[in-house]
Amino acid sequence: MDRWIDSFLHDLRVQRGLSPHTISAYARAAGRFVAFLEKRGSVRPGGEVSREDVEAFLRYLTDEGRLSPRSLAATVVALRQFFRHATASGVLAHDPMEDVEIPRFRRRLPVVLSESEVEVLVETPSDDSPVGLRDRAILELLYGSGLRISEALALEVHHVNLVSGFALVRGKGDKERVVPISDPAREAVVLYLRDGRPALLGGRRGRGRRDPLFVTARGGALTRQGFYKNLRKYGIQARLARRVSPHKLRHSFATHLVNRGADLRAIQEMLGHADISTTEVYTHVSRRHLREVHRKAHPRA
Repeated sequence: MDRWIDSFLHDLRVQRGLSPHTISAYARAAGRFVAFLEKRGSVRPGGEVSREDVEAFLRYLTDEGRLSPRSLAATVVALRQFFRHATASGVLAHDPMEDVEIPRFRRRLPVVLSESEVEVLVETPSDDSPVGLRDRAILELLYGSGLRISEALALEVHHVNLVSGFALVRGKGDKERVVPISDPAREAVVLYLRDGRPALLGGRRGRGRRDPLFVTARGGALTRQGFYKNLRKYGIQARLARRVSPHKLRHSFATHLVNRGADLRAIQEMLGHADISTTEVYTHVSRRHLREVHRKAHPRA
């Protein structure tokens, strides 16, 4: 069955162009299932798999409490893709997951920062240092355009059009989208390109063929780990009550737009969500916000 997994992962990587993170998650799910079959002695000649095998595996994960409901649902999705590939490739005669239901789970509402908390946070990096100018520009893009941190750090200089006010972003599945840049983000990027990036590069060119927008003092592209370390520091300096993460800024971007009446389809497009149901979670946050406003303002609430 290891050959099946290798073929499946190759298809995800080459044919479907999924992200390394997604491929890694699918590989873990398939590998966990194979290990389960081997442990209980259910590996058959030719590798045939039954629905009973799948259901026993899901019961094992559920009864042992090994996975959260969300992770269990993600495992079912991964196995569905795995067996669909095996069936289409002719490895299996039938799909053992054809009638298996995905377990329901309660979706947690995203944690967001208030508008005032965001304002304090993005103003925390120092304008007197190249690193501060760089990190301020990143924070403004994360909040002002709703970018994932991986998308922001993958930007190259030519991906950002500061005259027209948009950025060309490559998101999940290697899909490209155009997102608007807010005026504060545009100003922050202009300052960084003028005063911060040249100082970090010190007259050197960026390493390799890429021309990354956000660089380190060594001339290489800034990594997630490098930015996370600085972001934690900025959160402490801003005296925010909760821990800050890049994705909370993305959540805040979407939630604040919904609160101010933005169209959900437009938000979906800017976030790069394939399915609007993913974006709809922000309407629940907005409703919670409206209930809170009503409770505080209405005389009989």
